[in-house]
Amino acid sequence: MSEIQNTENTNEWINWIEEAIVKEYFKCYEYKHFSNIQEVGSGAFGKVYRANWKNSEQYIALKSFFNLNNVTVKEIVHELKLQREMQFHDNVIKFYGITKFESGIIHRDLHSDNILSDVYSVGVLLWELSSGRPPFSTEDDEYDDLDLAIEISQGLREDPIPGTPENYTKLYTDCWNGEPDNRPTIKQVVERLRAMITKTNMTTENYRPKSGIGV
Repeated sequence: MSEIQNTENTNEWINWIEEAIVKEYFKCYEYKHFSNIQEVGSGAFGKVYRANWKNSEQYIALKSFFNLNNVTVKEIVHELKLQREMQFHDNVIKFYGITKFESGIIHRDLHSDNILSDVYSVGVLLWELSSGRPPFSTEDDEYDDLDLAIEISQGLREDPIPGTPENYTKLYTDCWNGEPDNRPTIKQVVERLRAMITKTNMTTENYRPKSGIGV
């Protein structure tokens, strides 16, 4: 397969991908055959989703890219080359192929799977507010984006922060429940947060010192 020299031409990178598909170095899957698509993570170049292929119950990871500019397409080609070279290594996640979003099928669409994914994201944000740091941010950087996404899809979660109010912890762990159908709705999340705020305000009011000096 032809190599690409240093270039700023996005079309040359795209041609490399198309040539790889034609020569069957990679398979190209139709996006419409993926189901139960749920966002599980994001990185510098795009987002990672988990999904089912056709009627299979096995989850696979889908990695999308934000903008198809020269830098992004170059990164795609670089990653595809690495995946092809390491395809038969036991410790490397198997690469199945590539797909293309159909027109209009983007995470911004408000279909049920995306709404439940947004609830998951709210749960992660609530955890981050209580911890003061991004999730899974360690000095060792044990996971790359794809590995982390797969671990999350298989149930990996951050530990609750000690000292966090129990009802607050229960809320964000409910939001990131491994079964999307068991997650609360956005409306329920708002209602539970409001109830916590009301309870906190009432408690603060009860402990507020009264004016005057007792005799």
